[in-house]
Amino acid sequence: MFQPSSFFSACVASSLASFCLASHAAAQTAQYPAQNPQLALATPNDAGGMQMLRSEASMFFSSGQYPAAAEAYKRLLQLGSTDASDRYWLGESVYHSGNYQEAVPAFEQAIQLDRKMTQAYIRLAESYLALHQKDKALQACKTGLDVVTDPYMKEQLSNLLKVSFYQDHKPTRSREVRARHFPSES
Repeated sequence: MFQPSSFFSACVASSLASFCLASHAAAQTAQYPAQNPQLALATPNDAGGMQMLRSEASMFFSSGQYPAAAEAYKRLLQLGSTDASDRYWLGESVYHSGNYQEAVPAFEQAIQLDRKMTQAYIRLAESYLALHQKDKALQACKTGLDVVTDPYMKEQLSNLLKVSFYQDHKPTRSREVRARHFPSES
């Protein structure tokens, strides 16, 4: 049977709960401001908030919004995330934004936290190649080959190793050499 007083009590309790949640969210936003208002509700002691922020970052990355994804992953790290994959995805985000200098430490930290994170070795080597640091790219490939067990990833690292080595020791061909071997071309 419907009782107006219980309905009124339920409405008041629901309104009070909504107000408390909104007040808590506003207090957390003020305490931990984020550059992006959508990311403002994540707090260091709130695992659900960190997971929500991680999901948001993943959505940004998946939709090609790499700077926004990088911002979200940086926020996760500021909030105390020790997850290697957060560092890896920060590296991916800044890598796809063309900021290879910032990608390098993110991939290095991901590898420090999880030495078996195979894709991080590949992206680290690619970042070094993009920065024209071939010696470091060679080292990243060699280190990765010592750790990686997946045949496909080993093949990718081997190919990067060849590219790194080839760029460092690229043979030069002079016009004279070509003329001697191919007289019809001169």
